[in-house]
Amino acid sequence: MKIIILTKEQFDNYANNHKYKNFYQTSQYGTLMKKKGFNDFYLGLIDDNNNIMAATLILEKKILNFFKVGYSPRGFLIDFYNKELVYIFTKYLKKYLFNLGFIYIKLDPPVLYLERDKDGSPIAGGINNQDILYFLKKLDYEHQGFNNNFNRLLPRWNVVTKLNPSSQVLFSSFSKQTKNKIRKSYRRGITIYKGTKNELKLFYSFLDKSISERIDYYMSYYDIFKEKDMIELYFAKLNPSTFIQTSNKLFENEHKRNAHLTNLVQENTKSKAVNRYISLKMNSDKLLNNYKQDIISANSIFGSYPNGVIVAASLIIKYNNEIFFLAEGYNKEFKRFCANHLMKWVIINEYAKKGYSIANHNGISGYFKSNKPYYGLYKYKIGFNGDIFEYIGEFNLVINKYLYFFINKFNFIEKNKK
Repeated sequence: MKIIILTKEQFDNYANNHKYKNFYQTSQYGTLMKKKGFNDFYLGLIDDNNNIMAATLILEKKILNFFKVGYSPRGFLIDFYNKELVYIFTKYLKKYLFNLGFIYIKLDPPVLYLERDKDGSPIAGGINNQDILYFLKKLDYEHQGFNNNFNRLLPRWNVVTKLNPSSQVLFSSFSKQTKNKIRKSYRRGITIYKGTKNELKLFYSFLDKSISERIDYYMSYYDIFKEKDMIELYFAKLNPSTFIQTSNKLFENEHKRNAHLTNLVQENTKSKAVNRYISLKMNSDKLLNNYKQDIISANSIFGSYPNGVIVAASLIIKYNNEIFFLAEGYNKEFKRFCANHLMKWVIINEYAKKGYSIANHNGISGYFKSNKPYYGLYKYKIGFNGDIFEYIGEFNLVINKYLYFFINKFNFIEKNKK
């Protein structure tokens, strides 16, 4: 066996059929990162018959003028359960990269560490890949710890929804709160449409600038991935005229119901059922007040935005059988319209019908208590019948031990995140 340079076409053909395929391990992502100052190249381990047994995209950075460090994003593309193959690949890879002047390469394998339930607790008897962790450590892969926040190159914790082509089955699997928010968003006049490159600046306006990349990064993302139809942009629009119509209709219907309940209370003052009617009447009073406030709000919004207003946006990657929510955001002023919930539902329902089987909602924190930061993000994503996916974490494969311990503290790769 030996390591060879693969063409982008060779690499993509292998990657597209691999068990651990993901869009980070594509020539498109390599091309994107080249715009950020990395050199992208593609390596493959081949046997005596020239069959590719493992492969990886490596993003290269020069440091100290002569030496290099690298990153294999969500790599390698190898069967990590085949320890003999991992050993052979590592052995040849280290030798190959040493001759190229590499000090180390970083990787965050797409391997599940522990199987967890929706509350974040490990499942007894579930998947446990601690043995892979220990095995990699023996091969000079230095584990970077079990971080639970967003302080690594890619999130260690993701939420993934398994899709069903039946809209009814898929929707019914969501949490009660998520379903209610989707219905509320629809009733309040939110519609979803697919955007174009010309609207990327509008999309960018919804992102949290403290954690997002610069606008040109998303421009490049869109251009590169659009060539292979691997990216889509979606927007949620609030239509105040629809909001007015639905609010008026709901108010009218509830007003009739409220009058009926008033009669029932008056007619059953001495009946045992009177308490139940009083309770229903009180709940109806609250609904009437809510609908009345909606009418006032709808008319106010119509006065400011007669043609409607965009309130949320989402950028997704499409790769093989998975859709990946790359970045999303919403206008805080219209938070109560839950437009991001409806938009996510429309997107995953659309692709479920097209045969996609997975929706990856991207990163969450590894803390699952209500008093922890990012708890709201976790609840939002898990509400779509999501499963928690805990990756095994980041490793540094040490190539040159002497230089590694000298430069490790400078975090050269981390300075070029994503």
